[in-house]
Amino acid sequence: VTHHYITTVGDTGILDEMIPFIEGRELHAGEESYYDMPLISDETASLYEHCVRSIRYGLKFGEHGLPLMGCGDWNDGMNLVGIGGKGESVWLAFFLYDILIKFASVAEDHGDPDFASFCREQARQLRENIRMHAWDGNWYRRAYFDDGTPLGSSLNKECTIDALPQSWSVISQAGDPERSHRAMEEVNQRLVDRKLKMVRLFTPAFDTFEPNPGYIKGYVPGVRENGGQYTHGVIWTAFACAIMGETERAWEIFDLLNPVNHGSSANDADIYKVEPY
Repeated sequence: VTHHYITTVGDTGILDEMIPFIEGRELHAGEESYYDMPLISDETASLYEHCVRSIRYGLKFGEHGLPLMGCGDWNDGMNLVGIGGKGESVWLAFFLYDILIKFASVAEDHGDPDFASFCREQARQLRENIRMHAWDGNWYRRAYFDDGTPLGSSLNKECTIDALPQSWSVISQAGDPERSHRAMEEVNQRLVDRKLKMVRLFTPAFDTFEPNPGYIKGYVPGVRENGGQYTHGVIWTAFACAIMGETERAWEIFDLLNPVNHGSSANDADIYKVEPY
């Protein structure tokens, strides 16, 4: 967000703004999460320092050299994939690569060449780990459980393919171009449902899957994140198509996702049933 703001507005002075931190207790052993009101810390640092600390804190990797998933990444419904502290997220690997590359330019312009070099080296290693451990044969996997079981793989009967790592392999440019192209073709064939006018987040939906990925299994198969259209995530599919120069497909997918088109008749609304976003 900081990179996007600076490159769009040109306001680099915001990096020197002093901002406090927030404080909250650490999780107890065996505690997944807690809800409380955090306190504002007496400690302050520049926005730039906040970003640097965030990036360094996020550089935690598992046995495949991919980022730890913890209790969920973008998809907080997959809150048990990495709860033991070993599970890894392929999507987060692409997302982190994107952050590292973009913030390297921010650091360089801010007069911090050492951190810029650090970011680029971390990104280089991460891209290599993605190449070695994230590819499933026709698309990118979604994650690895704590015990090493893959998710979003042809080895899985449920959640065989997930849209997020495919689109982000393109958006981040961390994926091999040939692999990304093949993966996006699989998305087009497996996840874009032109009959129902929707784009699925992944398929098939979770039902009896083990190991348990988390509370996402609590949704009825085909509803919300669990194998339905979750527009927030699959809009990245349209982004990726546009980046690849496949403009007609990008527009087609946008048209399928457009909430207006899911409420244009009583029949359409009955199929979607709830707010179409």
